[in-house]
Amino acid sequence: MLVDPLKSVNRAVNVTRLNNRTDKIVNEVVSFLIENYSQVIGSNEYGTKNKVSIENIIREKINKDYNYSNIDTEELIKIIIDKIFGYNILQKYIDDLKVSDIRAVKWNSIYIMKEGKWLKVSDSFANETEFYNFVRYCVIKNNGKITYEQPIVVVSDKENHLRIEAGISPVNIVSPSLVVRIHRPDNNVSLENLYYDKNMMNNEMYEFLKQVVLAGCNVIIAGKGGSGKTTLLRAILNDIPDTVSITSNEETAELYSNHGNMIQREIVKNRATNNILLEDLTRHSLVMSNDAIVIGELKGSEAMAFFDGISTGHIGYATVHSESANLVIDRLVTLMKRDILAQQYTDKYLKDILAQSIDVIIYMRNFKIYEMCAVEFSYEKEITYKRLFEFVPDYIDENGVQGKFFKREEPTAKILKKINLVSKS
Repeated sequence: MLVDPLKSVNRAVNVTRLNNRTDKIVNEVVSFLIENYSQVIGSNEYGTKNKVSIENIIREKINKDYNYSNIDTEELIKIIIDKIFGYNILQKYIDDLKVSDIRAVKWNSIYIMKEGKWLKVSDSFANETEFYNFVRYCVIKNNGKITYEQPIVVVSDKENHLRIEAGISPVNIVSPSLVVRIHRPDNNVSLENLYYDKNMMNNEMYEFLKQVVLAGCNVIIAGKGGSGKTTLLRAILNDIPDTVSITSNEETAELYSNHGNMIQREIVKNRATNNILLEDLTRHSLVMSNDAIVIGELKGSEAMAFFDGISTGHIGYATVHSESANLVIDRLVTLMKRDILAQQYTDKYLKDILAQSIDVIIYMRNFKIYEMCAVEFSYEKEITYKRLFEFVPDYIDENGVQGKFFKREEPTAKILKKINLVSKS
C-alpha cells in the first residue's frame, strides 16, 4: 500500500513545502482555473456558493487528470484554494501596517517598502510558473484582463485598498512583475498628525496650511511617485469641513478619504464600449453642485477640464508629477494640450489660466514638504513664484531625511484676501 506523502508530514508545512510532483499539479490546476474560470475567480461573491463551485471544479479536474492512488484530493483542493484566494505569500506584508508598497520583481526577488525603506524579503514563489499564474490571478481577481495583447495593467482592490500594477511578456523582458501600493484608510491621518507625528512640516507651515484649506485656496501637490503626495492630499481633504461638498476622481482608488460630504469615483476601463475615463469624470464633476473638485493625479487631457472648473469658481485640489514647484505650470500646460480643443490655445494663454487659478504649489520629497510656493500673476509681468517655506535636508538616519524648515516669503495678496474673508465670516 502506497503512503500519501502529504499525510506523512506536518499539515502546517504542506502549503509551502510541496514535493515537485505536487507542486506541478497545483500550478497546472491553478493555470487551468485562470484560463477557463476567470469569471468565477474574479467574482466578489466568493464564499459559500463560489467556494463550493470552485472546489467541485478542482475535484473534478484532479480526479480526471491526476487520479493517482497516493494523491490526497481534498488536501490538494485546500492547497489550491489557499493559493488562489487571498494574496499568497504577499498577504502577510499586506497585513503589516508598516508596509506601504510591495515589488515582486521576479518569482524569487520580492521587496517591500517598510517605514520608507526598501527591503528584500526571504519569501519567494515556488517557481516562475507559480508567479506567472499569481500575477494573472491578481488582475483577474480585481476585474481586469492581462494578455499578450494587453500586457501591462493597473487594477484596484477596493476591499483591501490596493493599487496593483502588473506586467508580463512581451513588455516585461526578464520576468512578470507585480507592484502593489497599500492604502490604509483605517489609519487616515489629519494635517495635525502629519505635523506632530510624521514631521512632514513645521508648526508655521501647519498653521498656514490650515488657513489655506479653510479659505478654499486652490492647491496643487507635486513630486515623484511615493513622495507623500496622496498622503498629504488625503489629510487636507479630511480637514475640510463637511459643509463643503466635494467630488474626487481617480484613475485607481487611493484617497479613501473619510470626509462626510465627498463622492469618490474611479474610472472604468477594459470595456468593449463605454469606458469612463478621468476626463469624463472631471467634466461630470462640473455639473454636480460641488464646491470642490479633486483629481487624484493629473496625467492627461483631464487637466483642461479640471482647470476649466477651478478657473470659474470651484475649489480645486490635485497632484501631479514634477521635479520642482517651479516646473509645475509647464508640466500642466503639457497635460492640458493632450486635450485636442486645448491645442488651439497658446502656451502663454494656458499659463495665464493656470497662474490665475492656482494659489499654492507644494513640492514633496521623502514624505516632507520641500517647497511651498504661492503663484503670483499679473498681465504685465511673467508668472512669479513666491517661496513661502522651504525644507533644507541635512542628513539621513534610521528615521529618514533630517533637516530644517525655513520661512522665506510672505503670501500673495490673493491668498491673504481669501484667508481674511474666511476669518471675518
